[in-house]
Formats: sequence, structure tokens, C-alpha cells
Amino acid sequence: MIDVPLVRRVVVLETTGSTNDDARRLAQEGAPEGTVVLARSQTAGRGRLGRSWHSPEGSGLYLSILLRPEEPLDRIGRYSIVLALAALSACRAVGADAARIKWPNDVLVERRKVAGVLAELRSGIGGAELVAGFGINLGPPAGGYPAELAGRATSLADASGRAPSFEQTAEGLLRALDHWVACLRGGGWDEVRDAFVRYAPSVQGANVTLRGGAAGTTRGLDDAGALLVATASGLVSVHGGESLESWEA
Repeated sequence: MIDVPLVRRVVVLETTGSTNDDARRLAQEGAPEGTVVLARSQTAGRGRLGRSWHSPEGSGLYLSILLRPEEPLDRIGRYSIVLALAALSACRAVGADAARIKWPNDVLVERRKVAGVLAELRSGIGGAELVAGFGINLGPPAGGYPAELAGRATSLADASGRAPSFEQTAEGLLRALDHWVACLRGGGWDEVRDAFVRYAPSVQGANVTLRGGAAGTTRGLDDAGALLVATASGLVSVHGGESLESWEA
């Protein structure tokens, strides 16, 4: 077991359908917070909005962790910010110094995606259950990226000149998660938000178009972790990337 306070149990798989599905099943069986599922490949990996996540063997880290937030429902959105910071920290720790966050929780290097997060919240027997899934591209897949990802995806090997190990990246991610979750739960939301804004420059001053056609300019994050957008009719809190029609990065 990786020696960080947040992690209580680690399940390592060579391949699986989806680590998020595995973590959800374990949650339903009563697994404790901090239960982690790691896989070297997925056959049914997914991202936000039902998109598939290319998960070939040997080129990525696929990790899900079970969290049981006790905060009020209107504050659980802050965890999306924490998860993005953890993914960013893991990437930068292995040499991807140019990594930045695109709100809400994509990690990009020179506008190409190197990591993403899928957070799925449900109500369980003991309260809220948040399963957070991470996909990090360690190296380019054998044969290259699929046509639909060419030009839009990159890897830590491409970004830093060397491919970090599966184990090294997993440990770095879990240590970063432990740090940022503890910071949030210890009353450090302002620190979390400031760090996010520092590494997600487009949440301040970028031109966006909302679904429905309203244009606006980003103005940081509100107390719930939503993106603030100044429009002609006033400030709007945007709670998910699907609410944006376009984004001028």
C-alpha cells in the first residue's frame, strides 16, 4: 500500500472495463474512503459527457479513488478543482513543467490533452460517494494516436522527454490527492482556488460563449468551484464544461 493517509486500500489490475465502475462496485460493497483501483489498460474507459477514453495497455495510467465528502452539497463542486490540481501536480512532478489546467479538470501541454478527470457523484448508504477517475497518458500508444485524437493528445514522455513509470506516476498522483484533499478539508479553500487560478490562466479574462449564445468573459471561480462569467446581463456561475459553447483559450 502507498503510504499516504488518504489511501486505505489499493487494487491493481492489468486490465479492466472501467476503474470508475470497479470503484463504484467496491463502494456499494462498503469499501472505505480512500479505496483505489489502478489499471494498466481499460476496455471501456470513459471521460466526461459519455465520451470514450482511449486506454491502451502500456501507454497510460488509469486510476480511480473513492471519496466520501461530508461537505454540504453546494460545496462538493470544490472537489472537481482539487482533482484537477492533483492531476496537474502529478504531471509536473515528472517533468511536464509546461502543463496547465483547462477548466474544469483537463490537463494540457501546449493545448494538447495529457490527462483528464471524470468525477461521478452518487448518494450511497452512508451519504455522498464521489468516485474520481484519472487518465494520464504516460507515453504515446504503439502505432500512434487514433485519427480522432491526433493533434489533440499528448503524453508525459512527449512533454518531458522521458516516459515516467506507471508506479512513479501513480504514487505522485496519490500523494498530490492526499495533499489537496487535506488542504480543502482543513479550511484551505482559498489556497486551493488560488493554486487553480495560477495554473488555469484562462479562468481569468478569457472570452467564452455560453450555450444559448450569450457571450462573456471569465472572472475566476465562485465559492462552489463554478466558473464565473461576466455577461451583459451580469455574472453567471457555470457548473460544467458542457455549459460552454466555445472558449477562446
